[in-house]
Amino acid sequence: MSAWMDQFSKILTLISLAIATTAAWYALPLDAQLKALQAETVRLDNALKLSDAEMKRLESSRALSLQLYQEVKAVLSAKEHNAREEEAMRVLVDSLAEDPFRWKLLQAIAVAAGDPTVKQKAEASATFFKEEELAPAVSLSSAKVANPDKPYGAIRVDAFYCADNSGTGKAKAESTLRLRESNSAASWRVRALPDEINARPGYHIEQNLIRYNPDERQAAEALQADLKKSLGIDVALAEIQYPTPNYLSVFYCQRN
Repeated sequence: MSAWMDQFSKILTLISLAIATTAAWYALPLDAQLKALQAETVRLDNALKLSDAEMKRLESSRALSLQLYQEVKAVLSAKEHNAREEEAMRVLVDSLAEDPFRWKLLQAIAVAAGDPTVKQKAEASATFFKEEELAPAVSLSSAKVANPDKPYGAIRVDAFYCADNSGTGKAKAESTLRLRESNSAASWRVRALPDEINARPGYHIEQNLIRYNPDERQAAEALQADLKKSLGIDVALAEIQYPTPNYLSVFYCQRN
């Protein structure tokens, strides 16, 4: 009897083990699904937090822009406003507002300011920021390049020039456009780099320079070589981390 009970106990143990194994096998997909659901819940929670933070940032930006608008309106609509007040307002708008409010407010200052220097600075900055925002975007896949030796042909290029008495910077910027492939879909533009913009952090450019992102190095080097070969212009290269996809900026700021 004892031997039979022992055998029966072993059989029950094996059956229990089989049931447990089977249950664990069926539970594996459920466990994976639960983990996937938990991961998705975390992702959605983080997305909601980011969305909430972005909404708060936008609300704060709108409130600041409205406040700046009221200040600009008050200064410019006053019967008397001096150059000092106008310049202070221009600097505040330039440094605190976000586009498109920034360049639109700067345009208003350029029109209504009485001081010629303030008008000139506001107009130059407004033009720069407006061009930044309204720049046409062309993807590499949609751009056409006739010459594979010119990989920059599919990339948008802005040729900037700094102010100088001789005007050589502007002439070099204009000549750069001759390197653009005739059937390229990418936009090439000549643009002024106002002193007020060049004095901002991230600029301070005092030489002839091509700025590019790490994945655009080949295009930058090809453009550098063509500028030297075709136009006799020496330019340095500078890699930047600020993302500007499918875009090269060429600066002519070297004082001769």
